Amino acid sequence: MIAQQSDVERFVREHQPAILEEFLALLAIPNVRTDLPNIKRNADLLKQMLDKRGMTGEVWETPSTPLVYGERLAPGSTRTVLFYIHFDGQPVNKAGWKQADPFQPIVRAGTLEEGAEEVRDFSGRTTFPDSWRVYARSAGDDKGPIQMFVSAMDAIGGRPAHNVKVILHGEEEGGGPALDHVVKAHADKLRSDVLVIVDGPQHPSGNPTVYYGARGGAGLEVTVYTAKSAMHSGNYGNWLPDANVRLAQLVSSMVAPSGKIAIDGFYDDVLPFPPDAVKMMNEVPDDSAGMRKLYGLGSTDGAASSLQEGLNLPAFSVHMMKGGEVGGVIAASATAEIALRLVKENSPRTMVDRVVAHIRKQGYFIVDKEPDVAALAAHPRIARVTTRAVSAPGAGAWRTDPDDPQVRFITDRLRAKYGNAVVRIRTLGGGVPAGPFINTFHVPTLGVSLANYDDNQHTDNENLRLGNLWNGIATLAALMK
Repeated sequence: MIAQQSDVERFVREHQPAILEEFLALLAIPNVRTDLPNIKRNADLLKQMLDKRGMTGEVWETPSTPLVYGERLAPGSTRTVLFYIHFDGQPVNKAGWKQADPFQPIVRAGTLEEGAEEVRDFSGRTTFPDSWRVYARSAGDDKGPIQMFVSAMDAIGGRPAHNVKVILHGEEEGGGPALDHVVKAHADKLRSDVLVIVDGPQHPSGNPTVYYGARGGAGLEVTVYTAKSAMHSGNYGNWLPDANVRLAQLVSSMVAPSGKIAIDGFYDDVLPFPPDAVKMMNEVPDDSAGMRKLYGLGSTDGAASSLQEGLNLPAFSVHMMKGGEVGGVIAASATAEIALRLVKENSPRTMVDRVVAHIRKQGYFIVDKEPDVAALAAHPRIARVTTRAVSAPGAGAWRTDPDDPQVRFITDRLRAKYGNAVVRIRTLGGGVPAGPFINTFHVPTLGVSLANYDDNQHTDNENLRLGNLWNGIATLAALMK
């Protein structure tokens, strides 16, 4: 195995220019889910990239966006590994990017924070420093892993030791019916012994990272009303209740000064953690002091004793609060968008019901549409509550037993290459759409994170460190051979 991996690394080193050229071409096609013509262009190119590796690429049409599938079967193999990677990206706000077009990738000799300049001509180079970075939308999330995957297939000569399949998803960021559709329509091809999701940034230590679960979510929009319309703050101050203040008081009642969520039963489904979970969390090499310095944190939330503990608890956050208007008036309504990040043990419906019960406990009469004047006059406190993502148990949250034999196979392949440097995460903080596969096939699932932890995914100046690109190829090759 050591010789095989040396061969892989030698291949990567000798083919860096071609790998980078192909990656830049992939990034140059815009990939926002709502831009269907360009999503189809991405799908066509991805099929060509799979065909080039002898993976019999297929474009599967769906009621929304196309998906791309490929497979390479190993004669006599009894194990099938299915890789999931998405090719769509978040919408962009060009004003926040330090380049003219986020879909025209540029290479920098380091990071923007270091003041690294764009490298405009590297045509004569045969290798590239690990510290250089490609800046473009989806460089890290998640086209980088796609390039790693196809280049890994090149590096092993197109001869995996077991059956390798890949599904490339075109609406992971925006959501939609495509994945559910193909799981039902193409179940015969998507069955596997283990599902490997290639998504997410590595642990900040820079070490190879594997995760065994991910959080799901639910949410509420809460609007507090105090009157039929806003009124002059001079004429009605100290008499008319301020909806902004009422909303702030309501939200504040949900979170204790310690940072713990004060909603009855919020942690009941999860705590206490089992001993094996505590052990895995404690083994993650988080540098809390360094992270606080990096992110400019004078203090942390306090809801959990550590980052890893926090990732394994349900989380409550307020994504947006708005109310009032220009003109020196007292707000008559104010709205908050509340997000819940949930773990496998949580029922989304139950968690949302707990939040609603808390709102009632604060004296609010709850309605599901904007109240009329009669309703406003009839209740001292009134709020409209709408909910989302509460229909499916788990709402995307999942976790696989790390000791499942197929999951251990993947973990052991990583450890064979990287030893004890492999970071094992019990629950990823964000969500990944493993649910359709788990619910349909009951397949053991885990994730492998290959992008640099500071890749700026979902925001401006997204990037991929070239060292992560080269190493990611070697990592995926280790899972194929």
